[in-house]
Amino acid sequence: MLTAWLAFALFGAVDALVLLELPTAGVLLAVLALAAIAARPPRGAAVAGLMTGVGASWTGVIGRVWLTCTGFDPRTGTTCEAPGIEGWVWLGAGIFAIGVIASVAVVVRMRRISRTVAGRDLR
Repeated sequence: MLTAWLAFALFGAVDALVLLELPTAGVLLAVLALAAIAARPPRGAAVAGLMTGVGASWTGVIGRVWLTCTGFDPRTGTTCEAPGIEGWVWLGAGIFAIGVIASVAVVVRMRRISRTVAGRDLR
């Protein structure tokens, strides 16, 4: 379970960066990831890792632009404009939150399953 989560979290983080630079390739990578998840369990952990990775990477990159882009920089003589980027930051944060919640749900479910053998509660 942990291996699937980590693998797809890393894949999701890379996919978010590719999606920002090359949207078509990013969508194709996401479809490829979902096909891999559908083909082999543990699906819950893999989906949770993918969502967490995409959300964290997306929020980190877009959030950094949002926080550091402040109009004209007299030191370098350049301008930076990113109007309306807040919605994209919140989208990434929402995806990350869904991934974290799904990850917690997977852990809770696995603990519940590990405490039960043949339908009997071992607590």
